[in-house]
Amino acid sequence: MLPVAGSAALTLFSGVAKGAQDDTQSQPPADQDTFDFWTQDIRNPESADARTRGIRSAPRASFVYFDPRNGFLAGSDIGDDGLRDTGDLDVMVNVDHIRPSAVDQGRFANLEGGSLRIDVQQGTPMPNLAERLAWTAIAGFLPDNRQLPPLKEMTFQPGETWGKMQTVPLPGGGGRWTWNFFLQKRKSRWMQMFEVIRRNKGLLAPIFGLGLPAIAVTALATVDSVVAEISKDERTQWLFQSPDVYFYDTKQARDSFEGSQLRLKKGMYVIMPSDKLGAFAKQQSGLTLKDGLIVPKNTNGLEVESAAHETIQDITYLTVGVSSRLRPATR
Repeated sequence: MLPVAGSAALTLFSGVAKGAQDDTQSQPPADQDTFDFWTQDIRNPESADARTRGIRSAPRASFVYFDPRNGFLAGSDIGDDGLRDTGDLDVMVNVDHIRPSAVDQGRFANLEGGSLRIDVQQGTPMPNLAERLAWTAIAGFLPDNRQLPPLKEMTFQPGETWGKMQTVPLPGGGGRWTWNFFLQKRKSRWMQMFEVIRRNKGLLAPIFGLGLPAIAVTALATVDSVVAEISKDERTQWLFQSPDVYFYDTKQARDSFEGSQLRLKKGMYVIMPSDKLGAFAKQQSGLTLKDGLIVPKNTNGLEVESAAHETIQDITYLTVGVSSRLRPATR
């Protein structure tokens, strides 16, 4: 995965976006549900749940934590053992592996284009700043000859797209994140934006990212609108969709927010479509996480990649590593 970071990413993104907006401003969206998600629902989970949970709704992103002692735990079952009372934290998030299901590999090959967009926001502003900040990373998938790269290369490191700002500072230890994984045809404006970026930067890798670090949350709303505008001319096929999810890594952050919350804990998370949780629950007792991939227990280290291809073949998932540390006190 090769990154385009910081101001370079912003310049490329803004330039391509402006051209797309000029060309498509008068055109109605080909996919109104997706347009509404990017412009309204992504930052308003309650509205999204109330308005879009219909027959054609995209599956939500679900978060499963892997505990080395207790196995796979649903987000609501992680518990608060060892939770800090308070503190300002630095958090780092990395996508260890992206494992498409057998069906979704075929969809990638057919459409020849896909994206994973990750947003991480602060829960409260930094001292002396009026607004909260957000970090956005977007991976583009442009398979060569309709083939995704080998599983060991299906990774994405958001921090690399953020240049020198690879960790996200969280005052009070709380924040929000979104994980949106979707496909579009390679000829769509959205995927053509990634073609332009890859060509302009001389990149050859089939997976690469662009990052927008430390932008104000008002600018994040503009990014949402730009994504909606660029991608509106083609129907989006969702692997999973995620409006804002509040997470906490201190008791202070947990107690300051009312509503659905996710414990953020050092270790590995698995993100998968909500409609696959039941199938995963029936199989997970015989499974483990090894080298960032889900495999049967006692799988030999030399056979992890081949075993991962054959395990839960009907479920697309990401494995995500999370680490955090206390920020030094400022004087």
